[in-house]
Amino acid sequence: MGKNFPRITTLKENPELFEKTLNLIEKSFHYKAPFTFREDFSPLISPSNHHNCFIIIDEENNVLAHVGARESNIKVNNKNFPVTMLGGIAVDEKYRGEGHFQNLFKDVLAEKRSDTTLFLLWSDNEKLYNKYSFHLCGHQFELSQTRNKTDFSKTKFHLLSAEDKTQIKKLYESSFSKSYVTLSRNEKEWLELSGVVSADLYIRKNGNELTDYFFINKGQDLTEIIYEYGSKDDLGKMLKEISAFGKVWMGSELATTDNLQYQFFMSPGDLRLFTEFVWAFTDGKISLRNINLMKQEAFFDFNEELMALDLPDFLRGLFGPGTFEELNLRPIFISGLDSI
Repeated sequence: MGKNFPRITTLKENPELFEKTLNLIEKSFHYKAPFTFREDFSPLISPSNHHNCFIIIDEENNVLAHVGARESNIKVNNKNFPVTMLGGIAVDEKYRGEGHFQNLFKDVLAEKRSDTTLFLLWSDNEKLYNKYSFHLCGHQFELSQTRNKTDFSKTKFHLLSAEDKTQIKKLYESSFSKSYVTLSRNEKEWLELSGVVSADLYIRKNGNELTDYFFINKGQDLTEIIYEYGSKDDLGKMLKEISAFGKVWMGSELATTDNLQYQFFMSPGDLRLFTEFVWAFTDGKISLRNINLMKQEAFFDFNEELMALDLPDFLRGLFGPGTFEELNLRPIFISGLDSI
C-alpha cells in the first residue's frame, strides 16, 4: 500500500463509500434479506451521523474497517452528561489480523474521550474489549414469554399521528425514564429513531388517550425482545401482561424473575466528566479520585474511607450486577431502540 495508506477517514468526507461500508457491516453481521442494517440502526448510519462513521480505506478506496459512534446524553439529577455509544464494528475478513481494528478503535476512542462521560457498546467478544478497558456491567433482568396476548394494536412509530407521537414521548419521560437512568431524547433524536422502521410498536388507547406502549423486534436484531415500554398505570403489572408478546428486558426487577444478565460493555471517558457523573449518580456517596487505565484500578472515597478496586469491580459496584450494598439507586438501562 502507498505511504499514506491505509488511512482513517469518515463517511462524511467520503460519502461515495457508503454502500461499500454498509456491505462490509452487513457481511460481518451476517445480514440476510429482507433485513438491513440501514433500517435496524438508522440513527448510526444515517447521513446526519456520517461524521461519526469512521472507516479505514486503502489507495483503491476499499473499505477495510468501520467503527460507528452515536452521541447522546444521560440525565442524572437534572444534569445531562454526554455519552458515546459504539457500534457497526466490522473489519473486512480479507484484512483481518493486520491491526486495522486496533488502529481504528484506538483512534475513535482518542477522538471522543475528552468530550464524553463514558462509552457503551454491545458485543459477545468480552476478551477483545477488555483489552481496551471495556467491562461488562449493568443489570438486565429478562422476563420470560407467557401466553394470552391482550388488547394492543400493532403499528410503527413513524406511522403514528403527531398527537400519538407526542403521547409516546410523554410516556417515555413519565414512565420509562422515571424507572431508569436512561438516555435523554430531544426532538432531533426522536426524529432519528423514527428511522428505525424495523422496530414494531404496540399501543393501547382509552378513547383518544394513549395509555400504554412497548417496542419489540428490530429487524434482525432483538427478535421477540421487548426493550422499551411505558404506562400511565403500574409498570410492573403491564410488563407481566405484555410478556405474552415476547421476552421483556428490564433494568431492575419490576416484575419477578430469576434471569439476570449483563447489559452492556462500559468504559470511562473523560476523567473529569466521569467523576462528576459518579458523584451525581450516587447522590454524593462516592467521590472518584482517579482511574489508572494501565493497571485497571479505580481509587475513590466511600463512607469516609479511601478505597481501591479493580476497574471491573468498581463499575459493577456502581451499575451492577452486585451493586455496593449502601447504594439504593435507579439503575442505568438503555432501550434497544437506542442501542447500536
